[in-house]
Parts: sequence; C-alpha cells; structure tokens
Amino acid sequence: RLSFEPQGCRAVQFALEGAGRQVAAELASQLRGHVVEAMKSPHANYVLQKMITVLTPHEAPFIVEEVLPMAAELARHEYGCRIFCRLLEHAAAFPNVVALLDGALEEVEDLLRHGFGHYVVECALEHSRPNQRRGVI
Repeated sequence: RLSFEPQGCRAVQFALEGAGRQVAAELASQLRGHVVEAMKSPHANYVLQKMITVLTPHEAPFIVEEVLPMAAELARHEYGCRIFCRLLEHAAAFPNVVALLDGALEEVEDLLRHGFGHYVVECALEHSRPNQRRGVI
C-alpha cells in the first residue's frame, strides 16, 4: 500500500533503485494483481515506472500481462500513457511488450487525437519495431 501514498511511493522507488535485482523483483511482485490500479494512481504510477527501469519484462512479467486486456484504454490514461512510454523506452523488443503495443496501436487514430494517447504514439515512433512504426505512418 505504500506505493499508493505520496511519501510511500518515494520510499518504494528508492528501495527498488538500491536493491539487487532479486530483491527488486520480490518488491515488485507485491504489486501483482494491482498493476491497473497502480497505473491510474498519481503516486503508484511512479513505482511502476521505476520497476520498468530497473527490471526486465522477464523479471516482472505480470506488468504487461495485467495491462494487455485494457491496452488501448490505458494508453489514453493520464498516468497510464507514462507506463507505455517507459516500457517502450526500456523494453520495446520484448515479445510481450510488442504484443502490448500492437494492442494499443489497433486504435492508433484515436490515440493520435487523444490528449494523453498521442504520447504513446510518439514513443512508439521513436522506440518500437519498424513494422509497428510503419503501421503508425
């Protein structure tokens, strides 16, 4: 629950940053089942972003697994778009991230016109696979 509080989220980010990979993965696993809730949180979204920067999708596969069914919706969320951008910046080549982006890009025209969704498309143009970029252009 610390991840959802202003001061607590900073403490969790600090712990993830300073921990070894195994301990960071164990800490991250505490958000299993709460990823969508965390993406929508003004505080916990920062914890997810830190998890993505310090762990690979193989070490925290539940992040993408929980987002995948709601990819297009979450890509348009005020905080959710940040999670997509971090995933693209740090793990665009991982198969599960490719599938996640493919799901979101099914609604590329809506994303382009959306106040937050366009950030995901911009990150996709910069970091995604060539075939995904062609689908946008």
